[in-house]
Amino acid sequence: MARRWLPIVLWAALFFRSGCPKGLPIFIQDMDSLPLSESTPVGEVVYTLLGKDPDGLPIKYGLVGTDKFSVNTKTGAVTLVQPLDREKEDTIKFLVVIESLDPDAAINLVQTQPVTVIVLDENDNPPIFKNSPYEVDVPEDEAIGTTILRNIEVEDKDSVGDSLEVGCVFNEQWPDVCDYFEVVSLESTANKYTGALVLRKQLDYNEKQFYQFQLQATDGTLNSTAHVEIKVVDVQNSPPMFSGSLSGSLSEDAAVGSVALVIRARDADRAQPRDVRLELITNPLDFFWLDSKTGELKTAKPLDREALADPSSPLNLTVRANEIVNGMPVISNLTSSVATVTITIRDVNDEPPRFNKREYSVEIPESLPIGTPLPNLDMVVTDTDVGLNSVFSLRLSDELGAFIVEPSIATGSATVTLRLNSSLDYEDQNQRKFILEVIAEELHTSPRLSSKASVTVTLRDVNDNAPRFAEQPYAGSAPEAAGAGARVLAVRASDRDTGRFGTEGIVYQLSGNGADLFHVDNRSGVISVAPCPTPGTPPCLDYETRKDYFLQYKATDDDGAGQMSVVSLHISVTDSNDNPPAFLTPVYRASIDEDALKFEPELQVQARDPDTTSDIRYSITDPPDHPFWIDPVSGRILVRPDATVAAEDNRIVLTVLATDGIYNATCKVEITIRDVNNHAPAFDTDRYEADIAEDAAIGTEVAVVHATDLDSGVNSEIKYNIQKGALDAFSIDSVSGVVSVATKLDYDKRNTYRIQVVATDSGIPSLTGTTELTVHVINVNDKKPTFTPPIQRAEVSADAEPGTILHSLIAVDPDISDNSQLVFELQAGAVRAVDKNGKEVTNEGTLSSWFRVISNGSVVVAQQLDRELAAVVTLPVAVTDASAPNLQRTEGELIINIVDVNRHAPVFTQPSYLERVPEEQPVGAVLATYTATDSETPIAAIVIHPPSPYFEIDNVTGVVKIIKRIDYETTHSINFTLVASDSGVPQLSAAAGVYVQVLNVNDEEPVFQRPQYAGAVREHAPVGTSVLTVHAADNDEGEYGEVRYSLTGEQSPLFTIDPSSGVISVGDNIDRETVPDVRLRVVATDKAPAHLSKSTSVPLHIKILDINDNPPIFSQKVYKSTIAENLQLNPPAAILQVLAEDKDEGDNGRVTYNITEQSVPGTFTVDPSTGIIYPSTPVVGDSTYTLTVTATDGDGHGHGSADTARVDIHVLSVNRHTPVFVAPPPDQRSVDIPVNAAQVDYLVTTIKAIDADTGENGRVSYYLKVDNRNVVETQEFSLDTNTGQLRTKTFLDRETQPEYQLVIAAVDNGTPAQFESLRVLTVALVDNEDHAPVFRDPVHPFAVAENLPAGIIIGSVKAIDKDTGENGRIFYHVLDGNQDGAFTLDRTQGIIRANVSFDREKRDEYSMTIYASNNPILEHAAAILNSIDNATDTQDGSVTVVRVKILDENDNAPKFEKELYYAGVKHTARISEPIASVWGADPDLGDNGTLRYAVAASNLYKFGDQHSSGSVVPSPFNITQDGVLITATSMLEYNQDRFVLDIIAQEEAPPHRQAKAQVYVWVIERSALLRLVVSRACGAAAGGRAARRLGGAARALLVPARRLPLVQPDRRMDDWCEIHLHAVDPTTWQVLPVEQVLASIDAKYDELKDVYQEYGVETLVAASAASKVPDSFDPALATLIALLIVLFTGIVTFVVVCACLKHWVIPPPSLQSSKGDSLARRRILEELSTTENPLWLEAKLRPYEEQELTMNVFADQHEAQEQPVADNTYATIAGGRERLGDYATLGRDSPEPLEAAMGFQGSTFKPPTADTPEPPPRPAGLGPL
Repeated sequence: MARRWLPIVLWAALFFRSGCPKGLPIFIQDMDSLPLSESTPVGEVVYTLLGKDPDGLPIKYGLVGTDKFSVNTKTGAVTLVQPLDREKEDTIKFLVVIESLDPDAAINLVQTQPVTVIVLDENDNPPIFKNSPYEVDVPEDEAIGTTILRNIEVEDKDSVGDSLEVGCVFNEQWPDVCDYFEVVSLESTANKYTGALVLRKQLDYNEKQFYQFQLQATDGTLNSTAHVEIKVVDVQNSPPMFSGSLSGSLSEDAAVGSVALVIRARDADRAQPRDVRLELITNPLDFFWLDSKTGELKTAKPLDREALADPSSPLNLTVRANEIVNGMPVISNLTSSVATVTITIRDVNDEPPRFNKREYSVEIPESLPIGTPLPNLDMVVTDTDVGLNSVFSLRLSDELGAFIVEPSIATGSATVTLRLNSSLDYEDQNQRKFILEVIAEELHTSPRLSSKASVTVTLRDVNDNAPRFAEQPYAGSAPEAAGAGARVLAVRASDRDTGRFGTEGIVYQLSGNGADLFHVDNRSGVISVAPCPTPGTPPCLDYETRKDYFLQYKATDDDGAGQMSVVSLHISVTDSNDNPPAFLTPVYRASIDEDALKFEPELQVQARDPDTTSDIRYSITDPPDHPFWIDPVSGRILVRPDATVAAEDNRIVLTVLATDGIYNATCKVEITIRDVNNHAPAFDTDRYEADIAEDAAIGTEVAVVHATDLDSGVNSEIKYNIQKGALDAFSIDSVSGVVSVATKLDYDKRNTYRIQVVATDSGIPSLTGTTELTVHVINVNDKKPTFTPPIQRAEVSADAEPGTILHSLIAVDPDISDNSQLVFELQAGAVRAVDKNGKEVTNEGTLSSWFRVISNGSVVVAQQLDRELAAVVTLPVAVTDASAPNLQRTEGELIINIVDVNRHAPVFTQPSYLERVPEEQPVGAVLATYTATDSETPIAAIVIHPPSPYFEIDNVTGVVKIIKRIDYETTHSINFTLVASDSGVPQLSAAAGVYVQVLNVNDEEPVFQRPQYAGAVREHAPVGTSVLTVHAADNDEGEYGEVRYSLTGEQSPLFTIDPSSGVISVGDNIDRETVPDVRLRVVATDKAPAHLSKSTSVPLHIKILDINDNPPIFSQKVYKSTIAENLQLNPPAAILQVLAEDKDEGDNGRVTYNITEQSVPGTFTVDPSTGIIYPSTPVVGDSTYTLTVTATDGDGHGHGSADTARVDIHVLSVNRHTPVFVAPPPDQRSVDIPVNAAQVDYLVTTIKAIDADTGENGRVSYYLKVDNRNVVETQEFSLDTNTGQLRTKTFLDRETQPEYQLVIAAVDNGTPAQFESLRVLTVALVDNEDHAPVFRDPVHPFAVAENLPAGIIIGSVKAIDKDTGENGRIFYHVLDGNQDGAFTLDRTQGIIRANVSFDREKRDEYSMTIYASNNPILEHAAAILNSIDNATDTQDGSVTVVRVKILDENDNAPKFEKELYYAGVKHTARISEPIASVWGADPDLGDNGTLRYAVAASNLYKFGDQHSSGSVVPSPFNITQDGVLITATSMLEYNQDRFVLDIIAQEEAPPHRQAKAQVYVWVIERSALLRLVVSRACGAAAGGRAARRLGGAARALLVPARRLPLVQPDRRMDDWCEIHLHAVDPTTWQVLPVEQVLASIDAKYDELKDVYQEYGVETLVAASAASKVPDSFDPALATLIALLIVLFTGIVTFVVVCACLKHWVIPPPSLQSSKGDSLARRRILEELSTTENPLWLEAKLRPYEEQELTMNVFADQHEAQEQPVADNTYATIAGGRERLGDYATLGRDSPEPLEAAMGFQGSTFKPPTADTPEPPPRPAGLGPL
């Protein structure tokens, strides 16, 4: 670069020198030969140029010819601006320039200097491996030290740094790889390395098949790595290896041929493993044979574990595995392995334990003591197996548990004892005979063999039960007029004993006051009336004299001489029917809704009959036709199911008859029928139609709907409303049904409305009818047309002819359906336009003439267009609705784009193209790039048309790429066409053809016709025998497609293949027994050069077919076996299996066995298929049998086709019988020793047992069994094993141990198994003293939890008896306290068990008296108990009292008294004011019964709502732990609302069960309260029933609030109660007005009269009414006033008035009018309707009472004191002795004058007469009436 600039610089220097006399500036420092490190950072100042001007002018520095540096022109500082790289550029040459700055000179003087910068090397490049990665295959037997990789080469571009080093890198995946391989350096410099990889440890293919690691190269500073993979090649150098388990086990009874173990072995060389064959080297006793191929080790004959030298040790066999080389097993260290196989032969349990008999029978008394062995039971169980197989258990199948069996476990043999386990009772039918099943079952075997024996135990009865009566007491009745012999009843007792001790021997007696009036049959127990002279009158039975007789009835068993029982007997004398029935009232009144199914409240008539025996029946006698029927028993009047209550008959009067069968009575029932809303409104039509214009004004009538209701009155009043469909567009008049417009209509939004109109009547509940009104909205043309879109666009060619339609304007008008009514036009406004450069055109006149708009909206070209003038034109257009009554016009715009005309097509560089491409190029490879040009417009795209399946083109760049595999064999050439299109209008295009020639390459592999080949050939076939032909084809052409064949594989020398035809033939002699099949691979290779040739291979399987060329061969020449003489014959037991093997297969190898000779003919048989030998006849012990067995193959005609073997079978004799004890006798269970004789060596007894076997099998030895071991002595006794003498070894002390339990074992000496028998012998030390048993504690307290199952042990009592033996045995008896059988007492052990499951809530404590005695039978129990009760000294020690306390469990869930509670609270209630008591109960005790109350939810229902607003949190209510519901907040905000409270009562103790209840609480005002006064004391139930009856009458729920004693101005009345209530509608749950409730109750006064009387209802008024206390009445003053009035009016007038009054008052039928009736009273009665109750009519009565008082003041006193028959039309209710308000109560000595005048006699009820029914009893505590 410096040389290139040098001439220019020299020329410039000469020019300036010649033109100017001034000197050139010169460099002092020019940086030539500057050394600079390549690591110098960019931006660093590397040098400072220094120069000067000889004239002292300022100078400027510069650089020329380099981009690596820059210079500061003023300071000369040179800075590096680009990084240096020595490896790319080691020297940098350029020019440095210095220039003088002369302001006066035209040209500055410049001096240049060439410089060179030397770049110094730095170690900045890592070493690079040249030929990585490295892969190498190494045989596993390669010698250590061998070089396995030689071409490790590394280069480093740097010339500095350390010599290169290469090493192995450690990694976790291959931690020891660097120990196997070492990198050896061959040459190493700073920039080059050559090395090799050397093997340092022996490889093993079986351990690792490959190694992967990294080589690292370093120059001391920088590193790089290369991947190395070494594949280990397998070599045949490992012997076979065994896998899996080499131990097994099987039972000795395993069938011959059973598989004991599968032995697996394989070649340890895994790459090309050889087949392995197994052989058995050692086989003790020849028990097994081994399948050499499968490895199955099978039994060759029956196993005999006892034949082993050590039966407890396993059997060891030696097995060898050999590799198959060239079809033959080879034995060597590298081809063979030996292993020891362990087989455990398990003992087999084949004998169950057996009883000496199958059935046993024993008889015992029911009083047999517990623990006593069953007498005369000789039961022995024997199991002839040995070891654990002979261990068995003994158990009883006894559901009652009355007996136990001993011993529970035994070995070999045992004598079995059954003991009584619980007390027996002959009277229990289930205990008279026991059929027990004793089961002996092996313990340690599977399956557990067992056997059974039955024991029948029969009980004898004793008289231990007293007679028992089924009921206590008994009751019967007898008519007072019954004659002698009339049966009263039969009372019989039962006795659980039998015979005369039982029921058959019972004698009955009757005693007590009045017993002489009755007679009892002493045997049948029938009680009858005794003979009496005057039945029905004293002294005989008389109901009026004596109604009841309480007598004693006694039953005694044993024909009257045994035990007895006494029971109470109650005989009632019954009355006779002699009185007629009478109705409670002569007239009943009720009302019912039409179509109702029942009366509400229930209508019931009642008649009473003083005779208790009378059965009153009711019937309706008149009228004959009515819709009702009466219950003949209860008197309830009901609606007949087949009748309908019609409103036409608004009143029906029934006549009801009551009869007791002899006498009759009648009453009247007046029934009022109320109309019911039972017809729904019905419209005149189901559908209405109407039309309305969309511009109709609001309020315009649309249609009128009309409905009718067949009901009457308020039930027929109809109101209309719109349910849905109007969408707020219409409204309806609720009364007239007129539908009118409600909002502005719009046809375009909605043109049809389907309105659902509902008509609702005013009945309760209201009924509805529905119709549909369809309103059609009529369209009105009131909307302008609109362009869509408002601005429309169009294009037209610049050369379009005039008249060309370029666009159709689009507009819509929602008011019209025919668009022809729309008229389009070109507006008169300005036409806007721009030219092709975007400039606005102003020549409007010319532009407006270019286009024309036709009225139908078509826009046409009017004259020739000029695009040079205007390219885009905007036309103003308008559209008008011609059908509109007024002008409807809309304006819009049309933008027209004038498009230029394209005239020149594109041109390709060539008209056609020729390309060549090799086949099999990768997808994406570039074929070529093609271009085209256009003189006018750019090329828009170049495409292949039609598309080519092999190529695609980038339509922008023109690059064509391959998109699909190209195969020369299928496609030799490809043609496609390129099309180039320009971007003009109209678009023009050009085409060019492309011819692609495909070049052939060897890319196809030979392909066989089949994926694998198989053939077959017989063994020993001649060489050259054709087997099969293979064929492969190669799709390449020429030599590339010609195929040659070859065979590969270890056995390939056995066959040959024709390389051209593929025919495979036999190549050597083949033996199937050595080589059963051959597996090779056939290789097909094409004829391409070696480096290009391709090949493929398929598997070849040739099956070698068998011929019969081998005879069968026995595995042993001599077989031996040992069997027992009792060998099973049916089915026969397998003895052993002979086994012969034939190496041939199929029929040629199928072996058949037969016995050709045996020492005792017919004794044994052999299975011809399996070779198993079986016995066919019994064999004799201690003898040997010899057999000859022949094996032949299936063909029988082959070379040497048979073989023979000898079988020796030895027979052993068997021990068959078990020893049997004979002395002491089997029924003797114990031996007694006197206390003074129990010295050392005392002969207790001699044991003797016999065995039916002979020889050693029958010789018996004796032992003591201790801890399941047989011993000859213990600390106290010794037993001679031969003689059986049992002697004492030491002095025996009775005080230390009174008796000894010994287990004696008798054992025979038999083989192969010993049998053993056991018996239990009790040795007792006896004396002659006698003591009574005594309890230590007089009282035994026990406790038991309730709910435990019956049978649990409560406890036990224990008495002490100083005696021993039978004298010291204690028996326990219950004397008293267990009458209900709640407990059972074990008589021998004193164990008390529960006989029932206790319930503490029913009974919490029991007490029993228990008596201890030496007598197992309790005799004279009553006398014993009587003596204990009468004892005055200390308590008898033989008696104890047992007290059992029942402990509580939390077994009862809490429960509320009611599930629903109702309460009210005033809205002014204070916080914590009580509302109601919600009481929950839990009968458990303590914490178990303690409850915690909580308010779980407070659901608020706002006034008038039927749905809850949700639960209020926190709750406005609390509940105390006493269950009192109180307010928690002020109730003001909830006035007239209601709550539904969820109350929870939860147990304090687990499981914390809960009870739930709901409380309905109404927040009410005082005006909603009723005040009810009853003449009863306040209590929880006070007024409750009355409130329910009154509420039922009012069809309301009366909710009581507070109850307070009635307070009068002068005193407090605690026996009267004032109750506040509020009424609720039970359907809506809304509070009802007080007036409505009172009116409803007034209307049913007649029905409620009995309620007032029964519950003491005195008054029911509104609580808000002010209490008015009437002025006290002064009789003297009244008399004086009346006297004055009489004097003024005159006596005559008074008499006339009185006479008139008598004629005016007409009493009801059958009633007499009161003489004190007056005109005023009659007018009062006429004014009072049946719907008013006089209880709340005080305002009407008071004036008339005062008037009548003055009128009757002079009435006859005698007449006033008579008891007139009161008018019963209305009545007040009798109360206490005090006057309440303005109403009189019963109980005064004489009526007040006013009451006498009105006919009141303390009450308006009819006074009692002889015919008046007796009133119901008055509740106790209210005092006399």
